[in-house]
Amino acid sequence: MAIKFVSISLALKLRLLFGAAVLTVIAAALVVPWYFMELLAEQTVQQQSAELTRLALNAHLVEPPRNPATDNTVAALNVAGQAGGRKGPVFIELSPDRKTDRLDTYAHKARRAFEASPEQDIAVFKAEDEEGRTVYRSFRAVRVETTCMRCHGQSAPPGLQYQPGQLVGMFDVALPGRAGSGTLIWWTRGAFVVGVALATMLAIILFAVITQRLILRPVRQLRNVAVKAAEGDLTGRCSIKTGDELQHLGESFNEMLAAIADHTEKLRAANRALDLKLNELAEANVTLFQANKVKSEFLANVSHELRTPLNAIIGFSDLLHESSDESIRRYGQNISASAKSLLAMINDLLDLARIEAGKTGLHLDKVSIIDACQTLAALMKPLADKKQLQLESRLADDLPIITTDAGKVQQILYNLLSNAIKFTPPGGRVAVEARLEASQRGEGTVREVAVSVSDTGPGIPEADQQRIFEKFFQADRSLTKESGGTGLGLAISRELTNLLGGRLALKSSPGQGTTFTLYLPADAAPPT
Repeated sequence: MAIKFVSISLALKLRLLFGAAVLTVIAAALVVPWYFMELLAEQTVQQQSAELTRLALNAHLVEPPRNPATDNTVAALNVAGQAGGRKGPVFIELSPDRKTDRLDTYAHKARRAFEASPEQDIAVFKAEDEEGRTVYRSFRAVRVETTCMRCHGQSAPPGLQYQPGQLVGMFDVALPGRAGSGTLIWWTRGAFVVGVALATMLAIILFAVITQRLILRPVRQLRNVAVKAAEGDLTGRCSIKTGDELQHLGESFNEMLAAIADHTEKLRAANRALDLKLNELAEANVTLFQANKVKSEFLANVSHELRTPLNAIIGFSDLLHESSDESIRRYGQNISASAKSLLAMINDLLDLARIEAGKTGLHLDKVSIIDACQTLAALMKPLADKKQLQLESRLADDLPIITTDAGKVQQILYNLLSNAIKFTPPGGRVAVEARLEASQRGEGTVREVAVSVSDTGPGIPEADQQRIFEKFFQADRSLTKESGGTGLGLAISRELTNLLGGRLALKSSPGQGTTFTLYLPADAAPPT
């Protein structure tokens, strides 16, 4: 079960906590006077009881004839005793053998106290009367003195002689616990309670006024400025003049708002400048796009127009092969080879221009990768034999029939194989391998047909591997390079691979040969 906390304002928290703290402090400060007041009241009653028993004993010791003062004292004692629920002061005679004494609990306690301490003459106990009211029982010890022997010396039992200081009796006086002083005690208690309440209320009122002026009002002002700043209004400022930490906090808050406003203005200026730059960049991009489009169209048109005269040159050079003159046949062969090389370069430029112009379409059909690799290997076998290269084919039997563009696949593999044969030295090896692989893509597994073309050539340096697929880039850029070309084959192959929805990977090390791998999806058709 979730516990919900009640939201309490800071003002209410301060008032409640301060009120509780003030009440606790006042109560702690008055608990000691309260305790001593109660103790003093009780001691006052005990002293009154002790005084009454003393007067009772003195009245008993007065020798006849009695004077009026003595009679008044006895009358006062009788009245006091009646107020305590008794007829008056009671004299309890104590027998030496304790057999005939009929004493209650408090009388027994008093007797034991007097016998244990001969110097003690007064014993006061807090008790209850028959109606459950609080009374104080005061006992006065009566010991044998010289004056006692004048009257009681002859009345002693036979064989018993009183000794000076011997305990022979006790005066018992009972006083009410709230006789006069009780009312005063309750009035004093009430005054304490009222004083505590008034002091607490006054302290809370003063604290509320002080906190309102010195704490809550500055805090509310800070909160209002913070709310406006959160809403985007950075013009508000705090005007706290308390001369303490809150004023320093307000000044720091103002400095922070000024800094934020300054940074915001600078950011707006930077955004305006950035917008201008973006507009300029957009216009430049449009211009570049148009220029690139014109360039692509120009290349496509020029390449197309160049193919016609080149085909004528190739045709006439083939006619020179039939000449009876050996030198003419050799010249015709050179012209045909150069024209065919130039035609291949123009075809590459035309293909690249079509791809960049988005005019290259896909002709999807069911394609057997095994048949495509075997046909391409048979086509490239004469070139490999001419350079004394070993051409191998390793094709898996479980390759599925995939849906793709057969012409684009053959063009990619032709570029890879022709590069492998071109850059592999005589006596080397070129291998074509096709297999089915499964790779993890996201949350599922994707099947791909992987066709690898590897060679034992010089390899590609690691620094050039990131740029090998760029247009017109060639790893061997020296003037004495052995192989020709424009550096468009790999760039066209990568673009065609992207059109087929596949990917082209490279693995090479200097002196260890090179392996290009074409990955094509086996279960889904490439994007159209």
